[in-house]
Amino acid sequence: MDERTVPKAELTSRLAPIASASPRSLLPKGMREKLIVAFSLMSVVPLLVLGYILTNYVFPNLESVWDLSIIVVLAITIAFLGFLVARNLVLPVVKLASEAQAIAEGHLERQVEVRAPDEIGTLGLALNQITSKVRENMSQLRVYGEQTKHLNLEINRRILTFSHLLQVSNLITQSAKVEEVIRFILEKLSQLEEAELNCLLEPAPEANTFVIRSAMGVYPEQVQTLLKTRLTAPWLAKMLKENQVLVIDGEAAKGHSGELLQELFGMSNAVCQPLVSIGQGIGILICANRKPDFTYTEDAIDLYKVFAKQMAIAIENDLLAKRAEELKVIDELTGLYNASYMSSRLDEEVRRAIRYHRPCSLVVINLDNFRQFTDLYGGLAAEGTLRQVSEILKAKASEVDRIGRTSADEFALVLPERNKREAIELAEAIRRQIGETAFKNGPKPLPCSITVSGGVSENPIDGATGEELFAKALSSMKAAKLQGKNRVVA
Repeated sequence: MDERTVPKAELTSRLAPIASASPRSLLPKGMREKLIVAFSLMSVVPLLVLGYILTNYVFPNLESVWDLSIIVVLAITIAFLGFLVARNLVLPVVKLASEAQAIAEGHLERQVEVRAPDEIGTLGLALNQITSKVRENMSQLRVYGEQTKHLNLEINRRILTFSHLLQVSNLITQSAKVEEVIRFILEKLSQLEEAELNCLLEPAPEANTFVIRSAMGVYPEQVQTLLKTRLTAPWLAKMLKENQVLVIDGEAAKGHSGELLQELFGMSNAVCQPLVSIGQGIGILICANRKPDFTYTEDAIDLYKVFAKQMAIAIENDLLAKRAEELKVIDELTGLYNASYMSSRLDEEVRRAIRYHRPCSLVVINLDNFRQFTDLYGGLAAEGTLRQVSEILKAKASEVDRIGRTSADEFALVLPERNKREAIELAEAIRRQIGETAFKNGPKPLPCSITVSGGVSENPIDGATGEELFAKALSSMKAAKLQGKNRVVA
């Protein structure tokens, strides 16, 4: 194929007339003249020659057949040459139209063969350039389409991730149990393709030792074997102490950390994120996978940091709630001391009594048939009754006595400087007054009376510690229940 190139300026000048309003269907240069020559050679000239022959040779005389033959051959030759010229004009046009049709049907790999730098050649070159440009644009569109597809996937992934984070925040604000929040976070992390296994490690009392508190991943059988597993890893302890994120992947040197990942978790890559609360390390979140030649992106690491922060907030809230519960000393319903305070106060009073050789007694009082009472009259009536009983206890106790609610329907009185006899007298007085009191359910009186059973113990006769003293009083109270209730046993 002999392909010749036309300069861009010449191509532009040749194509410009096409866009004009000229009534001509072909360009004025070259092709028009060729068509005139071809038409002349094929029709006008042969007719003139034949007319000349007929008028001058055929009709006047037919003496020289040889001359006549020469003229006829020349006429035929000229006509054949005109046919060739016309054929050379028509065939490229037909071929150009065929190639244009194929390109229009989507065969953009086709190329028009250009044999001469005439108007047909110019059209062929222009069509080739348009096809090349279309191919280039189509290729760019495919690239843009793939980029848009990946971008949409990333956007959807981010939206889903933010949705998960909002769900975690809602769980935390709704005071969900910390284990529920931890499981939810690990479950959502497991939905990411980079995190095939997710574990929460919490520090153990031993140095450089951790316990796998919770785990979740795409391999359930592996998760079950990991729970409660203890592992010793000084590098993890150092990372937690320094509050540094550790990335183990194809670009990072693995060393001992990589060996631990492979041996314990069966993983090749991981992001180890420390969890910190009030400047103190409370755990490590490990997100791992076993993909070969894998490298974590900055976006993935930042995402793990956000989830780790949410998990740290949940654990911190749980720790603060437990500390607040430990510091709380007042029962919200009755206004009396709670069980935690009563236990610590009883221990203090027993130690003081032993040190100064003074008596200290304990009274435990339990409402009789309180569960049936609650089922019969409802929770509001039960709460009102407990508040009324607590008022009676407050009225009977002295300034140095301590009164508390130790369980749902149980009360205790720590009585410093009182021996068992004095404690029994106080318990009996309380029992009688409760039995004689007309309890109310709101403004209406209850159609039944309330009775209590009590148990009494004294230091050091019934125990040398607060725990022993409480166990003895509780045992006596249960004995009173067995003996028919509504009585005090010492």
